[in-house]
Amino acid sequence: MPCCDAASSGRTAAPLKRMTASIDDFSTTAIVSTFNRAALVSECIEALLGQTLRPAQIIVVNDGSDDDTEDILRAYGNRIEVVQRANKGKSAGINLALSMARHPLVWIVDNDDLVLPQALAILTGLLKGAPDTGFAYGRYLRFAVDPQSGRKDLFHTGYWKTCAPEDFLAATLEDFFVHQPGMLVRRTLYDQVGPFDERLPRSQDYDMLIRLARVALPAPTEAILFHQRQHDGDRGTAAARFTVDQRELRWIEADKQILRRCYRTLELREYLSSRSIETAQARRHALLQRATIMARKKLWDLALDDLEAAALVANVRLSEAEKTTLRRAVFSKYGCRELLADKAVSRRVQRLARRSPGGRQMARALARGLLWR
Repeated sequence: MPCCDAASSGRTAAPLKRMTASIDDFSTTAIVSTFNRAALVSECIEALLGQTLRPAQIIVVNDGSDDDTEDILRAYGNRIEVVQRANKGKSAGINLALSMARHPLVWIVDNDDLVLPQALAILTGLLKGAPDTGFAYGRYLRFAVDPQSGRKDLFHTGYWKTCAPEDFLAATLEDFFVHQPGMLVRRTLYDQVGPFDERLPRSQDYDMLIRLARVALPAPTEAILFHQRQHDGDRGTAAARFTVDQRELRWIEADKQILRRCYRTLELREYLSSRSIETAQARRHALLQRATIMARKKLWDLALDDLEAAALVANVRLSEAEKTTLRRAVFSKYGCRELLADKAVSRRVQRLARRSPGGRQMARALARGLLWR
């Protein structure tokens, strides 16, 4: 099912609805999908079993591993539910496990990450305290293990955006910063948005997060909930493995695919925290927000389409909020060399500056952002 394609899914994402949870049962199904990670998956499972609030159900999908994964999983006996299947990819494994989930909350954990002992208790408490939200999330630290000494070195979170719940969708569209081991989701919300997109080669979790954020508000915390492993192992399915050196390029291409689809299917008002456009200036701000998102994903053709449209809307000076939004266009974690290196992009920015006084301000905001990078 496509990420943001409400038309093809038969579901409409807007307007944003608040959840009306009335359950007294806050038990959780934890899901792990694994492929040839025998050396790591046991650490992941031990961390789940070590929770101060233990998951009521742990499903581990062995997605066609041909290493020692099956033997390792068998040793856990009835403490976990193991599903053996031919390799079809992580999304297919998670979708299968979701169909088996017996509890109202779902916690999807990557097979190489380590959740901290209080993680589930914290996330469950957030959802208990905010019945109008659909999911809870928190921060993480990255780590690597020295192959010679076995020493575990912790690093900072990386990209993180502290934002109000109503701003979460736009913040997530700008960049992916909330990961599944740090999220607890009401199962009814997964039922509402549909399964993970098994056609996407990468970034299926990003795609799902966008879909969740379109229809529900989150309950956030700044607490550290898990440690995200950094390693050089291969990624992908058995039929489409790739090395760590290819990782960033794969992410860029997958993100572009997802965001092009979102450009077609999200309503313009969804790019604003208010989810409404009642004035010309609000329409311009929405166009600038969408342009910023597309530029950060290296979709400069779409970004410039929106900037050119925005330059003809609302004959008033850009607000400080609009300038701040637009400056973020050049702060992609993947860089923004296209703005200077791609002649077609730079020519369109120059034309934008000549289009109108508003266009001139937009071009200046982009230039100011480059100076700050």
